[in-house]
Amino acid sequence: MKIKLSYCLLINLALLFSTAQAQTQIEIINADKIVYKKKINEDRQVLTGNVRTKHEDRYLNCDSAYFYANDNRIEAFSRIKIWQGDTLELEGDYLIYHGNHHLAEMQNNVKFKHNEMTLQSEDLNFNFKSNEGYFDTRGTITHQNKSLSSRKGIYYTNEQKFDFYGDVTVLDKKETLEADSLEYWLNTEIATFSSNGIITNEDFEIKAQNGWINRLKGAAKLSNSVAITQLKDGTKLYADTCLISDDMNKSISYGNVLVHFPFEEDTFHLTADTLISNQNLNTIKAYYKVYFKSEALSGQSDSLTYNSNQKIINLNYEPVLWMEEFQLTADSIKLLLEDKKIKQALLNSKAFILSSIDSVSANQISGLNMKANFENNKLTSIDVVGNGESIYYVVDDETDENIGLHKIICSNMFITMEENRLKNINFLEQPTATMYPIKDVTTELKLLKNYKYFKKGEVATKIENKTK
Repeated sequence: MKIKLSYCLLINLALLFSTAQAQTQIEIINADKIVYKKKINEDRQVLTGNVRTKHEDRYLNCDSAYFYANDNRIEAFSRIKIWQGDTLELEGDYLIYHGNHHLAEMQNNVKFKHNEMTLQSEDLNFNFKSNEGYFDTRGTITHQNKSLSSRKGIYYTNEQKFDFYGDVTVLDKKETLEADSLEYWLNTEIATFSSNGIITNEDFEIKAQNGWINRLKGAAKLSNSVAITQLKDGTKLYADTCLISDDMNKSISYGNVLVHFPFEEDTFHLTADTLISNQNLNTIKAYYKVYFKSEALSGQSDSLTYNSNQKIINLNYEPVLWMEEFQLTADSIKLLLEDKKIKQALLNSKAFILSSIDSVSANQISGLNMKANFENNKLTSIDVVGNGESIYYVVDDETDENIGLHKIICSNMFITMEENRLKNINFLEQPTATMYPIKDVTTELKLLKNYKYFKKGEVATKIENKTK
């Protein structure tokens, strides 16, 4: 029995001690005048003139206040200031401070300071036990060279972190970040957002539904409907996910990648599995299942690189180009641009050009390497260098029917085009030429060594599917 009584006594003492700790009484340090009118309010003291109070390690100054001793509560008016140590200050025009709950409810011209951060709003509730501040009217935060604002928010002093809700904006000299909701760490300048994120600076505008950004390192991960617009040239990139690094100058995008490059009087559309952009080097690399098209051309390749300074597009590994009725293939193709138009196409190794006449017939040119020349994106001439071969059909002028097949073998050739048709072939060495009547043309004669045929319509379908 004694053991039980001793145990109960210890519990009661512990409860009393914890209650006393939780409900430390507010102390009145100073007031020019203190009035107590029992008839008006049995528990209210009216404090006026240079009011100062203390509660645990925090102090309060104001012009006047009501002190409710039984409730351990203060209602303060005019030029209110609460401070705790030398890192936290809270100012405003009206306050209710609940000592038992360590809660300050500040209103009107609220200014809250913590370390180098200042928050201004029309209301702020601050819990000194959890070290959390809540505001329900638009708050504006300044920290070093940054400005942040939102309709609602929570500030965690231990982590120096904000949770923002509604019309969030983060602004500094470099860029602006907007979102519907945002988590932001002041020291690391890392922000995570969900729903309608927009990042803008003088170079680009980025939109995404989800992501994070490290503003100190200029790094980010964006996902869900990513759209990036380069403001200088109007290039637009769409993807499911985008990783950005190196002060926002490098990016890797993947998942439904689609890019629109605005060229003069035309737009070059490109899609691929993955796209890497390096603004420092002015390069773009797309790889695996690359498809592209514009008004002047379309094509596909395993990978593509583009250097905007050198104005060169490299198509690597089984590239195919279509221009009008011409199909161009080689082991690799290099496109040289001038004034945002194709000037030359260099076909390297196993170069081949095909022009279909009908479903079973095609004019063909084959060689080791070729240089195709263009004017206003139209093919004007072709240099064939090494192992040159060509076959083209002879057409009856009256019936427009094929009457024969002309096969020519010549190491080097120069071919001129007119209105996208073969005009003339200059044989730079002694050629071997054979004319076959159409009835003697076999399947073997119809195809040159490097013959390849691809369906042009697949490119448009691939790009349209990414656009949807």
